[in-house]
Amino acid sequence: MGFNKHFALSKRAAALVAAFFVSAMVLAEPFAFITNQKGNSVSVIDTAKGEVVNTIDLPQGSEPAGVAVSQDGATVVIANPGSKDVTIIDGHGFKLIGKVPVGTGGVGVALSVDGQLAFAADFYDRNIAVVDIKSKSVIKRIPVGAIPAGLAVSRDGHNLYVSSRDDNTLSEISLKSFTVTRTVKVGKHPFGIHLSLDGTKLFSANVESNDMSVVDLATFSLLKNVPVGDRPYAVGEAQHRLFVTNQYDAFVSVMDANELKVTATIKVGEYPEGIATHPDGKHVYVANWMSNAVSVIDATELKVVNTIATGDGSRAFGEFIARGKP
Repeated sequence: MGFNKHFALSKRAAALVAAFFVSAMVLAEPFAFITNQKGNSVSVIDTAKGEVVNTIDLPQGSEPAGVAVSQDGATVVIANPGSKDVTIIDGHGFKLIGKVPVGTGGVGVALSVDGQLAFAADFYDRNIAVVDIKSKSVIKRIPVGAIPAGLAVSRDGHNLYVSSRDDNTLSEISLKSFTVTRTVKVGKHPFGIHLSLDGTKLFSANVESNDMSVVDLATFSLLKNVPVGDRPYAVGEAQHRLFVTNQYDAFVSVMDANELKVTATIKVGEYPEGIATHPDGKHVYVANWMSNAVSVIDATELKVVNTIATGDGSRAFGEFIARGKP
C-alpha cells in the first residue's frame, strides 16, 4: 500500500511538473519566425522579450523566404526557393522535422486552419503544391495563374487565396474541391495578400503599379486601387488600420481600414518586406531584408518601438507569428 501510494504521488508530481513546463512554454509564446534568405537560417523572436532567442540553421543553398505558422504555433513551414522545397519545423522545440520537394521553387506558403496541410506556391509550374504535414509528401497540385506568389487561407478554413503575379490576378480556391472558383483582375504584379479581419475584403500589394488593390469577397470584384509607396510588397492589419510595406521607400504606408486612403507613413528598416500582426492586435512586425532586422510598430501610436537584429537577408514573407485559435 505504501509503495502504491508513493508511486501515485510521484506520478501526480510528474504530471504537475509537466503541466508547469507546458504552461511556461505557452506563456512564452507567440514567437516570430523570421526567414533569413542570405544566411540560410530562421531567427526565432520571443515577442514577450523582444529579442532573438534561437536561430535555426538550414542547409546551405536553401535561401529561405516564405513562412507560415499554424494557429497554435506548433508547426512552422518555410518556403525555400533555392533548394526548391519546404522545411517543416517544430514550432515549440525549434527542431527540424523534415523537408519536402515541391517543384520549381517559390516564396508563398500557407497552412490550413487545422495545421495538417501546407500550401506552397510553385513559381514556374503555375500550381500550388498541397503538402500533407504528417506524411511529409505532396498529395495534390492545384493549377493556378502565372507566377503564384502570396497565399492566404480564410479563417473558416474553406478557401485559399492566391496572387498570380504575371497574370495580375487574385484567385479563390475551394479547399473542398481543390479547384479555382473565382478570379479577379487587380493592379500590376500583385504579390503579398491579406484577408481583412472582418472577412469581407481581400487586399493585394502590387509591386509594379505602386498601389494596393481592394477586392470585395462577396462579389469577388475589384473595389478600388489605393496608391501607396514605391514597390509595395505585403499587407498587414491592426487597430482598424492597414499597413503596407514599400521595398524601395523603406517605409510602411498606413491607411484607415474603412476609408482606404493613406493617412501616415512610418519609417522602418531598409527594404521592408514581410509583415505580420501580433495576436495582441496592437503591434505590427516588419522584416527588413537589407538591414537584417525586424521593426516593431505600435499600431496605435504609429511609431517604431523596437528594432530587433536578426540574420542576413530577413524576408519573412507570410504569416510568421501564430495568430492563435479563434
